[in-house]
Amino acid sequence: MALPFLSRKPAAAPWQGPARVIVHCGFRKTGTTSIQDFLRLNADALPEGLSVSARDALTRPFRRAVQAHIHAPGRSALSRVEAEAAALCAHWAQDSGETVLISDENLFGKDIVAEDGRTIFDLAATYLPILERHFGTGPDLHFVFYTRDRDAWLSSAYNQAVKRRGVTADADRWIAAIPGEVDWTPGLAKIRAALSAPVHVFAMEDDLSGAAPLLGRALFRLAGIDDAAMDAMPRPGRSNESLKPAVLDFMRKLNGLDIPLDARRKVGRLVEASQDLFA
Repeated sequence: MALPFLSRKPAAAPWQGPARVIVHCGFRKTGTTSIQDFLRLNADALPEGLSVSARDALTRPFRRAVQAHIHAPGRSALSRVEAEAAALCAHWAQDSGETVLISDENLFGKDIVAEDGRTIFDLAATYLPILERHFGTGPDLHFVFYTRDRDAWLSSAYNQAVKRRGVTADADRWIAAIPGEVDWTPGLAKIRAALSAPVHVFAMEDDLSGAAPLLGRALFRLAGIDDAAMDAMPRPGRSNESLKPAVLDFMRKLNGLDIPLDARRKVGRLVEASQDLFA
């Protein structure tokens, strides 16, 4: 008797892309914007064979799918995350470079703590393995994270929450209200346990010490950029800086007003661009 036909998914094509893929995942508020600005500014001076995606249109569909799934979990939303991960990895499988450096701190959401209480570490341990699985065993895959002094990190995250999330609480109350652990050691252990690929952790403070401080130096070395080349490259201007205390207080009060969100954001952007007017 003939055996019934069993449909099977076609086997994934062998990896034909770059030998190394480095995924720099932030964390948020650890100088990622400065690192990305440096890569964009010096795109034409990067070593031959190094391809870079610095929080651009290539990763946008995946990070939007992740954010949608965080906001409204469900089978359909998760399928979209899987599809966008597959598309992103398929794009890089066609790249002719030797190394790919992807830098995007929003690959597992936009916040230190999600609406449902999951921390940035929980989210990284949920979504990064999806990317890892779709890259498969073809490339030599590495994940990179930057850390900084915890108090400075949370202070910067609070500042960002006031600017972008409409927070009205003061810093102490906002930090005290964070559910779960937001400490580096257990958080990074959770991420390492979720991933098979090597996880590299660099401290902001180490990059910014010494005679030639450059945020991202350790990451750039890992990607194959030598120190002499880095030191010859121009530095970008400062961006996404924290608000001055007086401006922060004003923004908190603005966030508490019963005015349309769009109008509040317009005023907020004006205030942020006019910090010199505040004491």
